[in-house]
Amino acid sequence: MIPNGVDLQVFDPGDFCLQDPPRIIFAARFMAQKNPLQVVETLAELTELPWQCEMLGDGPLKEEVEQRVQVLGLQDRIRLHGWVTPEEVLQWYRQSDILFMPSLSEGLPVAGVQALAMGLALVVSRIGGWVDCVREGENGFMMNPQDRAGFAAALRTLLNNPQYLLAARRASRALAMRFDLKRVVAAYAAIFSSVSKKT
Repeated sequence: MIPNGVDLQVFDPGDFCLQDPPRIIFAARFMAQKNPLQVVETLAELTELPWQCEMLGDGPLKEEVEQRVQVLGLQDRIRLHGWVTPEEVLQWYRQSDILFMPSLSEGLPVAGVQALAMGLALVVSRIGGWVDCVREGENGFMMNPQDRAGFAAALRTLLNNPQYLLAARRASRALAMRFDLKRVVAAYAAIFSSVSKKT
């Protein structure tokens, strides 16, 4: 299997420094598959900790998510930006610390590979291609998509320990090397070369 590739020169986090407060990011369509309400409900259990959350994307659940943010009194801590360009996503990744994606189903998420390259710690569902993006406890954590308590505990672990969070971010960048676009292109080239020799 050849994974999706990412250009590690374009997706370059530069020097690692934690945001103050730590910034959590969600980047996806606001649809049931991506489970955006889980983000809001989980973060509502962590109000005693310092964090800011940016939710990027649009979709049919955006209004419901906005209403839930209001009901829980989190409008000063969770900001919904609507649809943003790929360039803006990159900028938000550069200014964030943790990617939180409690998806119900995924292939190999492009957002996840890009987040790895940008050195974000990952708190994600234990499904699909996410399992290739996370080394449990090293660069993040995986949970059952409905395990709100588990997601909250994982986020609390990262938010309570800045040095651990920084180490997790660096581990993500290191893991991203396996998705380096140059390696992916070389792998495809090797396959095409092998096929051409057989014909």
